Amino acid sequence: MAIARTPAAGRTHDPDAAAAALAHAPVLLWSARADGARDWLSPGWATRLGRPLDALLGEGWLANVDADDAARWRGIAAASADARQSYELDLRVRTADGAWRWMLEQAAPRLDEHGALAGYAGALVDIDARKHSEEHLAERAQALRLADRRHARFLGLLSHALRGPLAPIGNVASVLRTLEADRPTLARLREILERQVSRMGRLIDDFVDTTRAAQGRMSVVKELVDVAVLVRAAIEASGPALAEGGHVVDLHLPQEHLTVRGDARRLSQAIAQLLGNAAKFTRRPGRIELAVRATALGVRIVVRDPGEGIDPAFLPHVFELFAQEQPSPPTGSGGLGIGLTLARRIAQVHGGDIAAASAGHGRGATFTLELPLARAAAPTHAPPALDEPFRVLVVDPDPDAGQALRREMEMWGNEVRVVADESEALAIDTDYVPQLVLCDVDGAAEHELERYAPLRRRFGSARTLFAAVGDPGSADDEARALARGYDSFLVKPLQPDLLARLLRACAAAQA
Repeated sequence: MAIARTPAAGRTHDPDAAAAALAHAPVLLWSARADGARDWLSPGWATRLGRPLDALLGEGWLANVDADDAARWRGIAAASADARQSYELDLRVRTADGAWRWMLEQAAPRLDEHGALAGYAGALVDIDARKHSEEHLAERAQALRLADRRHARFLGLLSHALRGPLAPIGNVASVLRTLEADRPTLARLREILERQVSRMGRLIDDFVDTTRAAQGRMSVVKELVDVAVLVRAAIEASGPALAEGGHVVDLHLPQEHLTVRGDARRLSQAIAQLLGNAAKFTRRPGRIELAVRATALGVRIVVRDPGEGIDPAFLPHVFELFAQEQPSPPTGSGGLGIGLTLARRIAQVHGGDIAAASAGHGRGATFTLELPLARAAAPTHAPPALDEPFRVLVVDPDPDAGQALRREMEMWGNEVRVVADESEALAIDTDYVPQLVLCDVDGAAEHELERYAPLRRRFGSARTLFAAVGDPGSADDEARALARGYDSFLVKPLQPDLLARLLRACAAAQA
């Protein structure tokens, strides 16, 4: 066996060993002329494809390639040669055992000293296992998306079904109030009934909000909000849960005035969920710490409890919907596993997030809510009364929906005009300049979102607020509407409290 020594490298080179390595390498090497015809193939081609190398040269190897893939290869190879560019593509290749396998072809151009295309050099790599794994993952992802949609729909239907019997039960409690004179037993029964109806109502609201959050349909009205006001509202809302366990909240507020831009009701709801979670997992009675402080990037709200703690293995899953850790909390009720999911989604909608930390079971837990600070200072004037009149323009092609919204807002003393589309809005007399414009955007379709631009040009006031009103849609609807310049995105049907807070934001813009 001839051995050749390369003086520069000082290493031995065995041509037979190199040929054997090429014959069994998992990568099939090749070179081609400028016209794409293969003029050299590594020995592994014959072994892998089960045909002689001479039969595979030129375009002979394409006989082992799926016809559709071969046609696609010819188009890509020709276009790449014209542009003198590299290319790669997946091909289905029939191997020596008759099986079809996915392979990846990669090619790079070879240029002569004048820069002209001399040919290509490349490799064919077996990616069949990876391809099947990707297809399996794609199928699993599609199945999970379908399950998520069914899951969200189930929650919506369940929430709707539960609301039906709740209203008459509440009405019965109101009737009992009129019959309880000098009957203390009846009064106590009525109080229990009202308390449980209220508790059930909050639970259903959480179901509805969680469903909307999962589908990206959570409506928010963003305005300047005092963080201290948010925190105190959350403590008040958590009063029943705290009182039930005999817990005390140690509140620590900074001396400086901190303001965020967001939906006051939603943000208080998120903080209340953290307090309720702390109350649930703290032995009775206990002290729960709630601290607020400013950071370099925003506001940090920390809820710390001395309760059961969280296993480090469960921490990554604590915000997942319906996630439950065993054992059950000391209160005996583990809840439904939706509160933390909802709280985190609210934080994320406002540009923040929530993190969880715990040293383990029996060592308490800490939840940290981070929110960005508002750039502007909070207004010093008191918020307007709900019945303060505003000029409101409703743009809605559905006359029934537009008139229903008109009647509701006129009950608050507002001056409301309803038009079917932007052309009617542009035809309004020039003396009328609305303070608030509600635009139906038909599920945030692109052509509907474009209504904003001519209306903004028509009314021309930087203090006019524009709100897009859309049907339940994807998580991108709100982002797309805000990107077009809308100040808020609301989901149908509109809730009275959302409209009231939108009008307050409108008043703040006029100040």
